[in-house]
Amino acid sequence: MCIKARPLPPEGPLENPCMENDPRHSILTRSMELFQRFGLRAVNMDDVSRELAMSKKTLYTFFTNKSDLVDQAAKFLFSIKSKQFIEQASLHENAIDELFEVQRIQEEVLKNYGTRLLFPLKKYHPETYDWVLKARREMMLDATIKNLERGIQQKLYRDDLHVLEVALIRYNTMVGLMEDPEMGDDASRRGEVLKYSLHMHLRSIATAQGLAYLQELQFPKSK
Repeated sequence: MCIKARPLPPEGPLENPCMENDPRHSILTRSMELFQRFGLRAVNMDDVSRELAMSKKTLYTFFTNKSDLVDQAAKFLFSIKSKQFIEQASLHENAIDELFEVQRIQEEVLKNYGTRLLFPLKKYHPETYDWVLKARREMMLDATIKNLERGIQQKLYRDDLHVLEVALIRYNTMVGLMEDPEMGDDASRRGEVLKYSLHMHLRSIATAQGLAYLQELQFPKSK
C-alpha cells in the first residue's frame, strides 16, 4: 500500500514507486509552475492554496512551511528531469549521438526553466540550492565519464584522454555557460553557445573516426 505525504529523504531526490498516486505530485508540479511564472520570492502559501483550490490547512498537512515546499519541489523537479536526462541519453549507443541528445535536453531545460529560479534559490533557500548543485554535479559528472568511456571503447574518442580531468572541464564549461548572469534570459543565445562548446569539446577528444562521424552529422551526404 502506498504511504501518502511521505517527506522527501534529505539525502536524495524522491524515489517513490507510488508517486503517480501521491497527491504531492500535482502540488509540487503546479507550485513549480507558479514559481517559474511569478518568481520564487513573490509566491506565498496563500497563492499556492488558491492555485490548487486547496485550503491552507490541507496544504500544511503536506508541507511545514514555504521553505519545505520549495525544498521538496526543487528536489522533485530534479528527480524528474535527471531521470529523463539519463533515460533519453541512454537510448543512443553511439557516444557522439548521446552528446547531441544531451545538448537537445539542455536547450529544452533552458527554454522551460532558464536561470530565473536558480539565483533566487541561492539567495533565499541556500540549503536547497546547495543540494541541487551537489546532486547536479554528481549526475552530470557520472554521465560525462560514462560517455567518455563509451566513446573510447567505440574508438570515437582518443584512448589517451585523462577521463576525470576531461569530465571536470566539460562539466564546468556547461555549468558556466548555463548560469552566466551576463547572458540574461535569452535561452536561444545560451543554446547556441552551448552547441558551439559541444563541437569544440568533440573536436578536442575525437579520433579520426570520430571526426569523420561528426562531419557526417554536420554535412550529411545526399542520397
